[in-house]
Amino acid sequence: MPRSTTSIRLPGDLIEALDERAAALGVTRSQLIIEAVEQALEERSAWSPGFLKAIGTPRPELAEAVDEMVEAIREHRSRSEAREL
Repeated sequence: MPRSTTSIRLPGDLIEALDERAAALGVTRSQLIIEAVEQALEERSAWSPGFLKAIGTPRPELAEAVDEMVEAIREHRSRSEAREL
């Protein structure tokens, strides 16, 4: 795929950290940025927008069922006490 050039403005401390990480990995700054963008796009595409909206929407009608599930998990734990949620 042909490459295009784009310009972005980053804070100096971020550029410094980027250059340090690229040097440690033995890659160029550009290659590290490309890999980071590819990874970010891949991770975000794993979840559909509809799913993200659904899990971000409060569902008060499920509160009782969630409380029951958490209580059942606590009762059946074989290790130390569960943390409060």
